[in-house]
Amino acid sequence: MNRSKKELTEFIARMQEQQHQLFKQAKQLELTPESMRDVLYELCENIAGIMQADRVSIWLFNDDKTTLTEHLTFTANSVSIPVIRQLDAVHAKPYFEAIVNQRVNSFSDIAKSEALQSLPVNYFKGSPITSLLDASIIMSRGIGGILCCETVERRNWSKLDEVFMAAIADMLSFVFDRMNRLEMEDRVHDLAYTDLLTGIDNENAFIEKVNDKIHKAGNELYGAFLYMKVDQFTSIQSVLGPEGTKISLKKVADRLGALFPKGSIFARIAFDHFIIFTEHHNNKEKNGNDMEHILSEMRKPIIIKRQELFLTFSYGVSFYPDHVNDAYEGIQAAKIALDSSQKLGNRKTRAIYDPHMYEQWEEEMHSEMNFGKGLDMNEFRLFYQPQVESLTHKVTGVEALIRWQHPEKGLLMPGAFIDIAETTGFITQIGEWAVSQACRQLKSWEQQGLGSLTISVNISPRHFLHYYFPAFLNSCIEEYNINPANLIIEITENVAIEDSKVVELQIQKVQEMGFPISIDDFGTGYSAFIYLQRFSIQEVKIDRQFVSKIETDVKSRAIVRAILTLAKSLHMHTVAEGVETIGQLKRLEELGCFEIQGYYFSKPVPIEELNSWLLASPRFPFLYLPIETA
Repeated sequence: MNRSKKELTEFIARMQEQQHQLFKQAKQLELTPESMRDVLYELCENIAGIMQADRVSIWLFNDDKTTLTEHLTFTANSVSIPVIRQLDAVHAKPYFEAIVNQRVNSFSDIAKSEALQSLPVNYFKGSPITSLLDASIIMSRGIGGILCCETVERRNWSKLDEVFMAAIADMLSFVFDRMNRLEMEDRVHDLAYTDLLTGIDNENAFIEKVNDKIHKAGNELYGAFLYMKVDQFTSIQSVLGPEGTKISLKKVADRLGALFPKGSIFARIAFDHFIIFTEHHNNKEKNGNDMEHILSEMRKPIIIKRQELFLTFSYGVSFYPDHVNDAYEGIQAAKIALDSSQKLGNRKTRAIYDPHMYEQWEEEMHSEMNFGKGLDMNEFRLFYQPQVESLTHKVTGVEALIRWQHPEKGLLMPGAFIDIAETTGFITQIGEWAVSQACRQLKSWEQQGLGSLTISVNISPRHFLHYYFPAFLNSCIEEYNINPANLIIEITENVAIEDSKVVELQIQKVQEMGFPISIDDFGTGYSAFIYLQRFSIQEVKIDRQFVSKIETDVKSRAIVRAILTLAKSLHMHTVAEGVETIGQLKRLEELGCFEIQGYYFSKPVPIEELNSWLLASPRFPFLYLPIETA
């Protein structure tokens, strides 16, 4: 198309004005696809006018550049918007190759173009298009799409036409790159400040909002922090599984938002833990009545999978400004109040913060639970409980059980420190210590001719799902030169409450290294049979609560039978935990469980005692244990 000097001058002026408008919009922080749509549509209309085109459109690629989708289109009266709004690289391969390989593609006669003939037959339906000009929109991540100019009248596109289209496409590149960056920033903000499961605030957002409110209100604000948890969380996991659990937490969050007064701030900060900040009046009776009303409404049944779910809640309360100065202190004080109340019970407990609670908590944290010092001073010990073939009494392996030889408190069982190790993050260091000790012992046994024995080590969910865990196991193989098949990694069913894809991938990585996976306390946590269906497991350990009642309780026997039958059909090994009597042993043998662990043969013992048995065994390298009588 020939243009006069005047037309060219007008074209350039209009494009400069359009460029100015685009850049002005793109600089605005509130830039969104919706706010840009009118500007882009006007741009396409201007392009159609200057290029004397009948249709101008913008098409964008998906992330892997396998589809091209129409973003918006301007058409003249006689031409319709394309019937086909999305193009597939599989079916239009020549056209996609042309876009990727050429900055600008000009087609004076679409009927003679191999690339355009690969488009769906009805792409040009209803629009007698004869010529087409494409310019690639090149973004920071590569080609992001195309700017397409089409005419009914056949056109021999000039070099100037191609230069103009490429220049306009470069303007669009800036706009779409800016929009992508803002969308990414919004996404990062959502991840940092939103609880993705429930859609409400997370702890970061809660702290910022509450501190902002306190700062603005000053001395005129009286508020309460309520640290609330669901009492039946473990039961919900067992009955409803991961999806039902997520739905129930979402419904709890929705109720909190509906029941607390307008202006309250609330967030989810752990699995079943919620924190609420609400203004209150200096009227204890009224505050108490309001809270009882809220709890009454919260206890109303929730319908999930056609089941009525009745929930109760426990909570701790701290007051601003009586007890705390900011949001962080408010959360901590309310949590301490909750923990103090739950020492007396685990359901429907409640307490108001008292400074003495903090003193007690601080004492526990700094004196009794000084994990770092305990590790440095080598105060932890592994005790070993044999796993025995019930018929022959032959020891096949052991479970490593951690103890803390505290310098002031004496020998502490795991129940005295594991929960706090979880919350403080020391559980990973303790777990690594236990695995290293077990590997060292396996190597020692191998050198003594006892290489057939296995050691099972229980790994916490937090430690097992840590991204570094497989690399740590690999370092243990290299350092101690052990056979990984002899170290059994025990995990609990609650691991599956995490992202199932992450769990499955971690299990796969550990197994590919040669480590067997065992499920400890099987049948007590997350829906057990679904767990076996989803994940590749080598061993299940039947929980002691079923074993303890197996002689008298029909339901316990039925559960054990079901576990054994399922494990056998899936070619899994089974170990019964907590076996203490001859009656329990006989029942397990009748049901087909021939490997046990429990006081019937031996309590957990220090390594020195276990080694003395092994080395003194008349049938070395095998150990056959008598019945434990002590």
